Amino acid sequence: MIPELTWWQRLMISLGFDVPIGKRSLPGWDGSLMFYAFRCPEHGIVIDYIHGYDDTPSCPKCAEEKSK
Repeated sequence: MIPELTWWQRLMISLGFDVPIGKRSLPGWDGSLMFYAFRCPEHGIVIDYIHGYDDTPSCPKCAEEKSK
């Protein structure tokens, strides 16, 4: 679920930045991670956390489609 974003956050996303929206924890996690809102070219604004060594979030909807 995408939280209500401020106009500033939406502006930053439209300029191509990843915008931090707060720490969250998913089921089964012991701790929490910072989640970011960003624009996926295919799915619009999505949220996710940093993955891997490249320090960028990736679209969870794209990842789900690739795994099918």
